[in-house]
Amino acid sequence: MNIPAISSGYPSTNTRPNQSAGADAKIKSLEQQLQKLNTERQKAVQRNDEEQKKKIEKQIQEIEKQIQQLRQQEKKRTQETGNDEPNLKKAFQNSPDTRKYIDVYA
Repeated sequence: MNIPAISSGYPSTNTRPNQSAGADAKIKSLEQQLQKLNTERQKAVQRNDEEQKKKIEKQIQEIEKQIQQLRQQEKKRTQETGNDEPNLKKAFQNSPDTRKYIDVYA
């Protein structure tokens, strides 16, 4: 039996734009940096190094600000594109035919 390969010319089934996936990766990366900085800040506190602690706290604030901006952009982007999936799911759940059909092969 000869089964042809799927052409790369077909549209992707991924409903999320690539920008969204990139934003998620960026947020995760920033959150990891934030964890490292919090650990460094704790060490600076234990060493009583006030100057280093203040420096790290400033970096933490900048990263938190970037994360907040990315999340706001992501929220705005999803509002602009309109996420139809939840509405489709709700429509299917509220359909009068939803429980009408039985899968005989299960």
